[in-house]
Amino acid sequence: MIVMYQPRSANAFDAAVKALKDAGFEEGVHFIAKRPEGGERGYIRLRIPTGLWRLEELRRLGVDWADKALKRLEEIAKARGFSNLLEEYLRPAMEAETVDPRGLVVDDAERGLKAVVRGVRVDRECGRPRVVVEYEVGGDEKSFSFIWGVTTTGKVIAGVKLNDERALVLTALLADKAIRGKKGHMTLYAKHLFALAKYKGVGWGLLRWYAEVMRESAEL
Repeated sequence: MIVMYQPRSANAFDAAVKALKDAGFEEGVHFIAKRPEGGERGYIRLRIPTGLWRLEELRRLGVDWADKALKRLEEIAKARGFSNLLEEYLRPAMEAETVDPRGLVVDDAERGLKAVVRGVRVDRECGRPRVVVEYEVGGDEKSFSFIWGVTTTGKVIAGVKLNDERALVLTALLADKAIRGKKGHMTLYAKHLFALAKYKGVGWGLLRWYAEVMRESAEL
């Protein structure tokens, strides 16, 4: 999927790049640009999915032109048969910070466990996001955390040490039944980061970090 604008002149190119940057788009993170020169037309291409996420973020902030741009993209996608793909790319941003996890009750009757989520937050640690999950079991307040990073091959991962309680809580937060009952070390992937993005106070921080590291991976 490619979303691209090809300006007919250098002035049009400069104006378009300036408009994007004024709206908070970062070159390399949200879009890639090549200036017209030597008789060749330049281009401005949205990075997928991060450029779409920024458009959705602006739409949710009430920016009219972003809303119109996305509606036009949705019309084109529907007409050309790739609306499902566009929706898949947009989903993390559309769902970002729409759910408050506090008070979420999860239980496992088979293991006799019941936990209440008290909060999920993100702390920055050396530029990386550490997700801290706070929960309560039997009146005792507990927490665990995991930090996101990028492998040398460009994969976004996080390692977490699980026991029955943590696995139960993560199963609910990530909507991933495969985690239930797991113990020991487990690796989380980008799909899990996107699942966490729907929680208030967590989502945009994780998505912005993901956009940043995807640029760095592309530059390697």
